[in-house]
Amino acid sequence: MRLYELTVIFVAELEDHKAAAEEIADVVRGLGGEVDRIDLWGKRRFAYSIKKQQEGFYALITMKMAPDQIKELDRVLSLRDLVLRHLVVTVDSE
Repeated sequence: MRLYELTVIFVAELEDHKAAAEEIADVVRGLGGEVDRIDLWGKRRFAYSIKKQQEGFYALITMKMAPDQIKELDRVLSLRDLVLRHLVVTVDSE
């Protein structure tokens, strides 16, 4: 298992952003990963509109996951209406 950081931008109009981040963490756990930490960065204004939205709520999830499950995680997150964008990056072990 490798260490990854998942940055998620949720729609700003959500009532409970913490619950939405926990749902994403449950998806990671369901795919066999481990969630180390969830950081809620808050609402930020975009430099350009994304899906006709001017602002979104950012969350950073640090997780350990098998590399072959990242593609499935991308697919699941792209199907969620509450997720505007997401990005998974590998954390160097240095």
